[in-house]
Amino acid sequence: MPIRRDHYFPNTEPLAPDEMRIVALGTGRPFLRRAQANASWLIELGNGDKFLFDFGSGSQKNFTALEIPYADLTACFATHLHVDHVGDFPNVWVGGWAGGRITPLVVYGPSGLTKEHGTQHFVDMQKSAYAWDTATRTGLLPASGADVEVHEFDYSKVQTIYERNGVRIISFPAVHIYDGPVSLRLEWNGLTFVYSGDTTPSHFFVENAQNADLVIHEAFNSVRQLMERSGYDEKTARGIGTMAHSAPVEAGYVLQQVKPRVGVLYHFFNDFDLLSEIERDVRQHYDGRLVLAQDMMVFNVTRDDIAVRMAVTAEHVWPNKEKHDGFRAAERVERVKMSSWLSERQIFPKF
Repeated sequence: MPIRRDHYFPNTEPLAPDEMRIVALGTGRPFLRRAQANASWLIELGNGDKFLFDFGSGSQKNFTALEIPYADLTACFATHLHVDHVGDFPNVWVGGWAGGRITPLVVYGPSGLTKEHGTQHFVDMQKSAYAWDTATRTGLLPASGADVEVHEFDYSKVQTIYERNGVRIISFPAVHIYDGPVSLRLEWNGLTFVYSGDTTPSHFFVENAQNADLVIHEAFNSVRQLMERSGYDEKTARGIGTMAHSAPVEAGYVLQQVKPRVGVLYHFFNDFDLLSEIERDVRQHYDGRLVLAQDMMVFNVTRDDIAVRMAVTAEHVWPNKEKHDGFRAAERVERVKMSSWLSERQIFPKF
């Protein structure tokens, strides 16, 4: 076992061939704040694969802080289509393209009860809404990077949705407000990671999260905290905190049924004066190793150990240039042409 520093410094610790690293890119609630981006988790494997599980609003700033080449991102997986889980799609898509990715963005996501509630429709509408954006970049950037490869799967089934390079990712239904949401289980090299997305406690999760090394389950702030700090009335607080989401005491019950090596909770506002109440509620049921997640928390998972640290990153990062040879050599298509009356008004004509 290599000696690890107390903090994780990106690009200084290559993964061992049998090691998994999971980084919290976003752990907060739908209300976006500087301290916590919306839901997103990066999974890096010792075989070189890198996956995003959800890409909620604000999370891409934390991804880029890790200075990972965009070309290294294998695929993105959405658990459902709430903005706090997919709101950074334009930044993953266009930002990754501008940052050096010359292959299609690969996205996996669930279907819905109707076509309009599925991932394919979501991506199609995003592409339509950003038509001017992509049209004006094509020609300046390699056109291939604007493509999106969508794999929509049936949300209602427990099934393998990805199996490649020794990695197996299983989707299973999540109980969250309406039909469509899922949770995800990743298996690789004898290690298992399970991510709930948004869910109230369900038999689906307990059944499909067994024998996992690391389990990340959502938990909202307590009803009391929602009333006092968010100003909700009791009905609203209970509806959001216990019907749409899992209360801390409920999440603790689920973790106790699953008994992971390490249980992680996210999706609440992680403020120092609230944590003791959240942990107290969780501990009514769960007596295992517990982590209350923060943005940029790092989990190194091996068969012998699960280390938990914080990442130390720079504020003023630029795109990682290590894989830009292909970007520079990629073929361009003809740029769109502006109207002549606009072009003629340039002080330094270039178009």
